[in-house]
Amino acid sequence: MTTILLIRHGQTDWNINGRWQGHTDVPLNETGKAQARALAQRLQNWPVRALYTSDLQRAYTTAEILGEAWGIRPIPSPRWRERDVGLFSGMTTEEIREQYSEFVSDGVVHPPNGEGPEELYQRVNQAFDELLARHQGQMIAVVSHGGTLRAIVNRVLGLPADMFTRFSLGGNTGLTIIRETGGVLYVETLNDTAHLQPDWSVYRQ
Repeated sequence: MTTILLIRHGQTDWNINGRWQGHTDVPLNETGKAQARALAQRLQNWPVRALYTSDLQRAYTTAEILGEAWGIRPIPSPRWRERDVGLFSGMTTEEIREQYSEFVSDGVVHPPNGEGPEELYQRVNQAFDELLARHQGQMIAVVSHGGTLRAIVNRVLGLPADMFTRFSLGGNTGLTIIRETGGVLYVETLNDTAHLQPDWSVYRQ
């Protein structure tokens, strides 16, 4: 069995304000760092063999904190970056709907000069397939972004690339677990943030 821990980065100030970040390199705030430490404490005894991360600092800093707990160094790559939201970077969803309604269709946003849902889906799942082939029978972790991780979950669940509204990955440092056995992928855990609760230790595995 191969296990992939998909981890969203910790909180940023833009998360608090509801601003689309995309490729803008927004750092973690102090709450985000504390969230990453809480997750690291929760997962410190899990047998993670390799740690991959987006090269954007909100993800990379989260990965560094986790890597210290596991005794491994994160491997950064732009392939794990968030969707490029082009002109919409720094804007809120409300601002986008008010100012650029022509780029919103059936709940799907198509940012000018950005990355379409299919482009994101192909980029991320190609990287995901390579990890599956490289780490058969191991547990590995990927620290990335909400939109990026959603593209993987959509694929595992057989949902279209542009399906962005049927489940939430909004929890900062949310943990999603994908298992692969007998050539079949399935979602075991989705957006688990139990480590952020006051008595998170009761959820420790």
